[in-house]
Amino acid sequence: MLPTGTTPLGARARTFNMTARTHRIAVSVFFFLAGCLFSSWASRIPTVKDRFHLNEAELGAVLFMLPIGSFIALPFAGWWVSKFGSRFTTTLAALCMSVLLITLGFCNTVAQISVTLFAFGFFADTMNIAANTQALDVQDIYQRPLMSSFHGLWSLGAMTGAVTGGWMMKINAGMNAHFLGLGIPSIILSIIFYFYLVNKDQVKTSAVIFAWPDKSLMLLGAICFCCTLCEGAMADWSSLYYRQVLQDAGGVSTTGYTAFTLTMATGRLIGDRVIHWLGNRTVLIGDGLLIAGGLALALGVQNPVAVIAGFSMVGLGVATVIPIVYTLAGSNKKMSPSVALAAVSTVGFTGFLFGPPVIGFIAHETGLRLALVLVLVLALVIVVLAGKMRITGTS
Repeated sequence: MLPTGTTPLGARARTFNMTARTHRIAVSVFFFLAGCLFSSWASRIPTVKDRFHLNEAELGAVLFMLPIGSFIALPFAGWWVSKFGSRFTTTLAALCMSVLLITLGFCNTVAQISVTLFAFGFFADTMNIAANTQALDVQDIYQRPLMSSFHGLWSLGAMTGAVTGGWMMKINAGMNAHFLGLGIPSIILSIIFYFYLVNKDQVKTSAVIFAWPDKSLMLLGAICFCCTLCEGAMADWSSLYYRQVLQDAGGVSTTGYTAFTLTMATGRLIGDRVIHWLGNRTVLIGDGLLIAGGLALALGVQNPVAVIAGFSMVGLGVATVIPIVYTLAGSNKKMSPSVALAAVSTVGFTGFLFGPPVIGFIAHETGLRLALVLVLVLALVIVVLAGKMRITGTS
């Protein structure tokens, strides 16, 4: 009689566990790369402002190109994933993001950087939809919540990009060297880990390619809108706000954004357990209150320590909003996960589309401090919308 550990059933279980872990690691790598690539760009926004001598309104107009590209990508991304699979689409988008980040470092005119930002945003959101579809596939394999931990890897990547960007600016490294040093390893990792992604998506037989979100998805999209506007504001304006409070142009302006990404990463890495313990609705309400409280502290007390503490609270509040929204959207019965994600993101990412540039225009007229009050108001809207989730059956 064979020992228990050598039975065919035991061997199959070990093979399954190894395969599942391999898929999880591969998807985690792509989430990390997506966060690092995006945050690397965001960390150099003050450099772009200084290089091209832009005021807040002009910088806002340039930054507007990235979310436009993201927004336009959404319906195409859902279709591409349904047509070609999330494995191929995730890898292609990661490769394009890496090449475009390198290109951003060599742009010499505002026109060049605007066009490149448009393309960067297009493939960033394509990767967002495809990688989250992969995450839903792995979550189905494990049969337990994993989405928050995947987004935690995105946040760790974002923190890595912010820290690296701050260090590069401190040593006066050029954007071209900075982005080249990150883009080439990202290309290599994307090619390697392509082979370890889930090869076949879970597609519902009743799935459609294009669909307008129903009432429950619209609610999720509205929550996503408020959250992505907050994330976009932190990415695009937190470094400039912190530099204003610090009143030292030579200081490390990414410190506030780094604090935001650190607590966001921490919140996401523990988020699956918190969500399982408290439930989606309760966690979302708490998220909105944390974001509002953190912004009230950062804007109300113009002291570097208070700003760092406030941005840390915002990061913790933002942490689990998108993972919850995406998990609920992916469980929609009327369409495939990729199309449901695209439908929610189409509504939600208008916050990423309009938020940062609108803040720039308002800041030009009233100052950045007052402009960021808009984000505080939308954090309270998350609380209100989360309170209505029970009505739509998404609690």
